[in-house]
Amino acid sequence: MGFNQSSFMKQKFEPRMAKVDVPALAAWFGKDDELVWEVRGQTASELARANEASNSQKSLTSIIEAIGSNAAQISELKKTLGISRDEVPADIIKRLNQLSTCSINPEIDHTTGVKLAETFPVEFYIISNKITELTGLGMEVAIKKPKGSGKT
Repeated sequence: MGFNQSSFMKQKFEPRMAKVDVPALAAWFGKDDELVWEVRGQTASELARANEASNSQKSLTSIIEAIGSNAAQISELKKTLGISRDEVPADIIKRLNQLSTCSINPEIDHTTGVKLAETFPVEFYIISNKITELTGLGMEVAIKKPKGSGKT
């Protein structure tokens, strides 16, 4: 029979999601909050952007150095843009992009991701590994919710 393209094209999908336990971050959760970080898998476009993020940072660093008039100004521009070091490994840049794009709860920005990576590197890797795992599994088939039986 082979791949049923027609059925595939009609199917609705939703992002695959997961909760990651983060007990080491308990100090930044509410007293009664579940100590989890909720993430989702990436789309192909998001994955490509994450893979290309390190090249973009290298280009941005070159531009900053070209327009900066002195070392202090260059350093301040980099700090403002979240580029704290000249040689951030490409893997870290990719994971930071994944984290800021695919964190559902809490939603975070790039700067928060950088601080998480620098202060809690194990949790940073566990969370970004889960995003990679979910991405590899693909999206889930959307479950149709049954319609009500009447007006009530």
